[in-house]
Amino acid sequence: MVNSPDKMKPGIRKAVAVIRNSTALDDVAIYNVLVADGVERQSAARLVVFLPMVYGRLLFANSGARFSSEYRTALTDGTVSPVKLLVNEPLWNEAMEFAKAEIEDGLSRQDVLAIAGRSAELHAVNQLLEHGSKLEEVRLVAPIIRWMC
Repeated sequence: MVNSPDKMKPGIRKAVAVIRNSTALDDVAIYNVLVADGVERQSAARLVVFLPMVYGRLLFANSGARFSSEYRTALTDGTVSPVKLLVNEPLWNEAMEFAKAEIEDGLSRQDVLAIAGRSAELHAVNQLLEHGSKLEEVRLVAPIIRWMC
């Protein structure tokens, strides 16, 4: 089970620090570092996915680009789950609050990009822009997420 809200912020802080300070690590390595540092497995798996999405979405918050409020999960049998709402994920909401607070406190663009740059959504938006799309035309569908645990 995901940690209670009171216990989430330390996990978020750890994950943010690891991601920012370990740019050479892949997602599995970051997950392993978080778990070894005491973050519950399911929370660590969600943080590795959610934090880049959150920071990427905040980076484009006033750009006109639109992101889905939903997601789907890749299942072990090769199918995908029914659509789920991100706002129904407590850790998504905590990560969003944490990132917004950091940005409002003057977080540098470089520090935002250190996390956002890991987002598949950010890469998709960049590819669309490179091919001539305008931000106000960008509409991303619900991502399909493959959890590590």
